[in-house]
Amino acid sequence: MNDNDSDNRENLSKGIVEVLMGEKGEETLKEEWIPVAKALDDPKELPFLMDQILDIEATDELRHALVRVQINAQLRMKEDLNFYNQQLFAARSIEILLYESLKLKSKRRKKKS
Repeated sequence: MNDNDSDNRENLSKGIVEVLMGEKGEETLKEEWIPVAKALDDPKELPFLMDQILDIEATDELRHALVRVQINAQLRMKEDLNFYNQQLFAARSIEILLYESLKLKSKRRKKKS
């Protein structure tokens, strides 16, 4: 890891790294995931990080991390509606860009007749 990668990690909030990495612990954040973490930490940066994100290998581990972020954002939405709504949008957008679908989909309820 070079000094620039270290600086990138230090600029990330501890919260997003914890959610991304789950039980594995924040120290296991992979270098190649830093653009994803940056986009989720500051969702307004997503358009500027897309090229870097599209170069990331779409692994099951990354998809699980994106789903964790989506669940966390939904659960915490009332704490900061604007931020968590943007973070949810960013996580879903990244998942669609890398995997072409969402693992967590809203299912429409059928109307009772």
